[in-house]
Amino acid sequence: MSTISVPKTIESVTLIFKLNNEMVTRALAGLTDEDSWKEPAGGGNPIMWLLGHVTISRAQLLRKLGAGFDHGLGALFDRGSIRGAVPAYPPRQVIETAWHDTRARMREGFAALTDEILSAAPHGRPLPGVTDNAGLIAFSAFHESYHIGQMGYLRKMLGHSGVAG
Repeated sequence: MSTISVPKTIESVTLIFKLNNEMVTRALAGLTDEDSWKEPAGGGNPIMWLLGHVTISRAQLLRKLGAGFDHGLGALFDRGSIRGAVPAYPPRQVIETAWHDTRARMREGFAALTDEILSAAPHGRPLPGVTDNAGLIAFSAFHESYHIGQMGYLRKMLGHSGVAG
């Protein structure tokens, strides 16, 4: 367990990211590579694409907060990108490793935040209800949780156990 502390103003929100780490682990447990890339009936993104998306979203958040890093996944999982065939994507292990790399980077990035940074206006496109970087972090936790919830739902659709409960 890490002893890195985060500013009190975002402590509760950072718990959501920590909980999401566990939900992703559970969502991926026991899935074959084929299952992880299976598109839901009627369209939508498969679990592995969603994992790539939340991984790059974490990196983008950290970049906006001054602690960015190269996640190594390029633009394949960007918002609005056109999903290609599975061979166009990095192997599952590469995506999972990039996801795992975000954990320590999130802890360290959040620990480095100051009240001045948290109260500053965020960079980038406007987001609903977001007026400062603390709000950006909260929005990002919501965004990530939304997609991780999709991963859990897709897992159940594939006939696997749920991720919570």
